[in-house]
Amino acid sequence: MVRPLIAFNYVAGAPTQMAAGVPDDAPHGLIEGPRPLHILVVGGLSGSSVGVRSYELGVAHQFAKNLAKATGRGVEWESIATARPRLASTSATIHALDGLGSFDFVVLSPGTMDVLSFSSVRLWRLELERLIAFLAEKTSPRALVLVTEIPRVSGYVQVGRLASRILDDDAVRFTAIAEAACARSSKTHLVAMPAIEKSDFVDGAFSYPGLYRRWGAFLASVASQHLR
Repeated sequence: MVRPLIAFNYVAGAPTQMAAGVPDDAPHGLIEGPRPLHILVVGGLSGSSVGVRSYELGVAHQFAKNLAKATGRGVEWESIATARPRLASTSATIHALDGLGSFDFVVLSPGTMDVLSFSSVRLWRLELERLIAFLAEKTSPRALVLVTEIPRVSGYVQVGRLASRILDDDAVRFTAIAEAACARSSKTHLVAMPAIEKSDFVDGAFSYPGLYRRWGAFLASVASQHLR
């Protein structure tokens, strides 16, 4: 019963220790090599590369760099940050994209800002199910869509104990929804990204580059196994 009241109080999202700001350079690039693979990273921290000065320090480029090393192939990468980091905005951006069929790997990171904003679970489920079905239909038969689990972020926000419990419960519920939606297509897989660690905080501030390197290396390991 208190959830709608908490959602109203945090309409702009629960305050976090994480920095704002995204790079202003090109959110795409090419690692030269034969038979280039094409990857797209969209949504959440992964797509936005928030907190670093260049997209080359972000998840998409780190993914591409590690994938090129693992496969010996070229990799063309693209990272998409939406104006509003919630799922509805991400979904609208993806629906407006041309050329979804050209990507070998699509990484979708949904839900973190929706959890932090105490979004409606019912509406989020409908939006995610539609988006994952759309990606399964519009991507090529060879493509793999990697949907990332929604992390527990209650330890990194300034909210009360009750709100923290709701955040943790929502992260579990949203992840279960994503898992069920992914299970409907062999092209979509739910993956748990490496967790945020205490070492990611330097002098009380969150440092993104190390986290993005770990995430990129992890995604490359999943993708390269898929290619074997």
